[in-house]
Amino acid sequence: MLRKCLTVFMFVFVFVFSLPNVEIPFLKLSFLNLKEDLQEAKEEGKYLFIMFHQEGCPFCDKMYRITFQDPKVKEYFTKHFYMVLIDIKGANPVIDFDGKEMTEKEFAHKHRVRATPVFLFVDHDGKQILKMVGYIPPKDWLLIGRYIVEGHYKKESLYRFLRRERKKLKG
Repeated sequence: MLRKCLTVFMFVFVFVFSLPNVEIPFLKLSFLNLKEDLQEAKEEGKYLFIMFHQEGCPFCDKMYRITFQDPKVKEYFTKHFYMVLIDIKGANPVIDFDGKEMTEKEFAHKHRVRATPVFLFVDHDGKQILKMVGYIPPKDWLLIGRYIVEGHYKKESLYRFLRRERKKLKG
């Protein structure tokens, strides 16, 4: 029991102090039980997405400091999403959507993540909707959010959706 409590304490300590020094209201404080996180998101009518990151990643930092700080992004993503961080080199235990336990590193490898950031959006059953790689500016990030929330992923590709919506914004 003591060992389990110490493990949880260390996880929370490492998790809190490894985060960027910015406010991300849609970031879910998670014990990396993705099955439970997904259930909670579903009960609240939100989608869950995972941000694969690693220490020292300049593009992750750019997401934290630019995209995630945009007021419209904060508002929209707080209303519709939970984000869970997975360190691609991490050794913390992760419980996958199917209940299997593995390390963060193994989970990242399972999803073929080698560079960061990578964003994995899942539906309410834990099935992949969309996987995006790299820095994404706020305007495109909002469109990606709409693509998921409005259900466009069920009937068209992201690229077709983005092309159409960008034309509307210019027009």
